[in-house]
Amino acid sequence: MTTTRENIDRLLAERARDWEATGKPLADIAATREFNAEEGQTWARVNAAFDAASARIKTLELSEDQERQIAEFRESVGSDDALSSAIATEIRAVLLGDQRGGADFAFTTREFKRALTSTTAASGGNTLPATFWAELIRPLRDFSSILQAGATIITTASGEEITMPSLASAGAAAQTAESVALGGTDPTFGKASLKSYKLGEVVLAPRELIEDSAVDIESLIATLIGENIGVLLGQRLAVGTGTGQTAGLATAATTGKTGAAYAATFDDLIDLFFSVGAPYRTRASFIVADQAFASLRKIKGSDGQYVWQPSVQQGQPDLILGKPAFADANLAAPTNGAKSVLFGDVSKYWVRYVNTLRFERSDHAAFSTDQVAFKGTLRADGVLTEASAVKAFAGLA
Repeated sequence: MTTTRENIDRLLAERARDWEATGKPLADIAATREFNAEEGQTWARVNAAFDAASARIKTLELSEDQERQIAEFRESVGSDDALSSAIATEIRAVLLGDQRGGADFAFTTREFKRALTSTTAASGGNTLPATFWAELIRPLRDFSSILQAGATIITTASGEEITMPSLASAGAAAQTAESVALGGTDPTFGKASLKSYKLGEVVLAPRELIEDSAVDIESLIATLIGENIGVLLGQRLAVGTGTGQTAGLATAATTGKTGAAYAATFDDLIDLFFSVGAPYRTRASFIVADQAFASLRKIKGSDGQYVWQPSVQQGQPDLILGKPAFADANLAAPTNGAKSVLFGDVSKYWVRYVNTLRFERSDHAAFSTDQVAFKGTLRADGVLTEASAVKAFAGLA
């Protein structure tokens, strides 16, 4: 039987071969002239097929990661049969309303941990099943390129505003003569604030559906809530306005290069690359609007090599100029003044979670329609702590 890892390796190899056979010849044509109608249609199909293959690979990678977590979880708690029975009782108690107070799911900075509140009907500390938890929490990471690119995650027990210093400029040393006062310039600091904006979703489920034991209602509701919160979190961390909501990375990043056209050229990418200081470039990544990837795949460097290289190794992102590249559906498409490409050290963007992701139910919210309401809420915020760490390419203004 073919393993998940073997399937991922096969798809990575097929994707790379298909690009070499079809994508690169078209990109070579684009370097010398405009596509004719047939070539343009073929190019669109090639990019769509590549993106579809990338989505399949990501799905399998997430599946493999979930399988690993489940295996580790089972190994850590002992008897599978006894555990499965206890877990089923716990989750059904929450969903059917026998357990009051809902369930809290707490974060750690390394990974997310799973735990029920002290009001559990049975033993008060049984662990939530990894399969259910993965369905709930996975989309938070999957729908955010900012998290994928390595944003720093912190957690706090309460939601009061956190004010901390942010580095505006590092200052500079200076050479001085003997017995002369030392010179140089001081670093300058600003203030960065982390708030706790609430994101949430309510899902209404018919009571008949919940009472039907043949339906995996746990996974269904967890998937819906997790995806909806994940989509909104990803949007806020990328392009949130900073007014009444998180200031997204694109909003906070200053422009490192303004193009002579809407889409970035090779020279634009080089200028953007070097607009970020050397210490930040060591750990830097590109974050690119979905609509900008098709044009970036055509760009060649002065050595005749394409600046974009597809990943051929499981778990590794594609590369642009040798740096990891992540697609983001929330960034603006290349257009007038739009920031369609970001580059820099994304670890300088801090994402704050407040305490827990909360999952609750109510039998009374939709009493007249005999539906049960399930609610998921997450309090979070994000801030760029060093203004020079991430720069943006903006199209012709």
